[in-house]
Amino acid sequence: MDDLHEVNFEWPGMDATDVIVTGTFDQWSSSIHLTKDPSSFQGKVRIPWGEKIVYKFIVDGNWVTHSDHPIEADSSGNRNNVYTAPQKPE
Repeated sequence: MDDLHEVNFEWPGMDATDVIVTGTFDQWSSSIHLTKDPSSFQGKVRIPWGEKIVYKFIVDGNWVTHSDHPIEADSSGNRNNVYTAPQKPE
């Protein structure tokens, strides 16, 4: 079994021209550009099993959260999406 869990990020719709997902998994470096497919933008990120990550999408230069994903406010009051990877299977 792999030591990392693969997470698929998706931004729905085709109105945007560029979608990036960034967060604690890439030190907020905006390194993951999502690929446009017929109905959405998608990309995969690998994170350690059991790890909680905080992330946002950058859609055509605007930092946004995905309303269908869990959202938490950080200590500065910024609202971010959150994801916790499952524990590694035995």
